[in-house]
Order: sequence, then structure tokens, then C-alpha cells
Amino acid sequence: MDFIEVYPNALNDELCQKLIQAVKNHPGVVQGATGSGVDKTKKLSRDLMLDEHPDLAELRKELLQITLAKSVDYFKQHALALMGAVSVGVKDEHGNTVTLQPDNFEQLADGKVDAIVKYLFRSGTINIQHYQKAIGGYPHWHSEQFPQIGHNEALHRVVLYMFYLNDVEEGGETEFYYQQRKIKPTKGTMVIAPAAFTHSHRGNVPISDDKFIATSWIMFNRAEQLYR
Repeated sequence: MDFIEVYPNALNDELCQKLIQAVKNHPGVVQGATGSGVDKTKKLSRDLMLDEHPDLAELRKELLQITLAKSVDYFKQHALALMGAVSVGVKDEHGNTVTLQPDNFEQLADGKVDAIVKYLFRSGTINIQHYQKAIGGYPHWHSEQFPQIGHNEALHRVVLYMFYLNDVEEGGETEFYYQQRKIKPTKGTMVIAPAAFTHSHRGNVPISDDKFIATSWIMFNRAEQLYR
């Protein structure tokens, strides 16, 4: 088990095309950056942050609906993510609050996983990225959790997710270092994987075609919300 899950046909062709057209044509497109800022030797892309533009709110909403559904599938499969870091209690058949554990999850969480996911988690900002054929890429090996000045949002990241918006016949793979696994960009496919250093990865240069993705993270809600 490598905790990398691939979901083919998560997005339909129409939504993929809308997102590609947005990053091709929207005036809000910027130079792609890493957590420490723009460094073209580490990441070379054109990026569009959906959350920053009200005219893209419907596209963001569509993606979030699909993200929630696939995230529920992921966390059902890897259920300790729902109960290992934050202790979650649910009502049993007698109305008593019982702490979720691996040995009672299937029984007590049945029909409640959507609600548990919404209680624990939120999506990060959604970034549409365009990597130019034979030039663009994210060759720097990286993971998704790191401290930041002024806030620590990145330390709330639990898993990364990305949608491939087009097919790339050669190059452009998402390559995971420790798992020795390369995932070929295929239109509509979603990938979910842990955000920690164990799943350090890079985006290889696309050779045959430009590469388009939508990407973000599933993050813990802030403590102020979880523990109120």
C-alpha cells in the first residue's frame, strides 16, 4: 500500500476544457511559484488561482463537489486519517458518544463519512497550472507541508490532490520518489496522495504536449473551528 490513489474519469471533458481555457485566457494568470516564491529553476508554469477571482467561482464550486466525493472515497479506504490525529466521536445505536477506532469504524461511521470529512477538513486554494511543452515543469523534489511566516496554513495539509486536464503522451508524469512510481497525465484523472515528506514528488517536463492540471490540498480545519 503506497497511499497514492488514482481515480480515472473524475472530471468530464467539458469541465476539463473550461479549466484549460481559463488558464489560457484569464487576465489573472501569473508566473508559477513555489512555497518560497518564484524560482523558475524549481517550477516553470503559468498559474491561475480560482479562489482569487469571483468570475471563476462556478468552476471552483464544480471542482469542490467532485473533490469532496473522491475525498470521501479516499478516507474510507484510509480511515485512520479520520481518527488518528483528531479524536472523533459519533453516536451509537443507543445515542451514546463513542470514539471512532479502526475496529468500530465500519459499523459506527456508516453513512457518516461525508459529515466527518466536512467536520475535519477543507480544501486549500485551487490552482490551475499550465506547463509548456518541452520547457515547463516542476523538477524540484518537494512535499507539501512547511512552516510559513505569518501563518502556518501549509502545516494543515493532509493530502494533495490534482486533476489532469489533458492527455500527455510523453513526459509530464507526476513522479513519487520513495514509491518509485510515475503517474501519466490522463484527461479527467484525479490523484490523491499524502502531503508529507514520505510522498515527495516532482512534475516531469512534458515532452509531447503542453500539460494542464488543477491542484490543491485537503487540509485540516483550523483548531478554532475543530475544538469550539
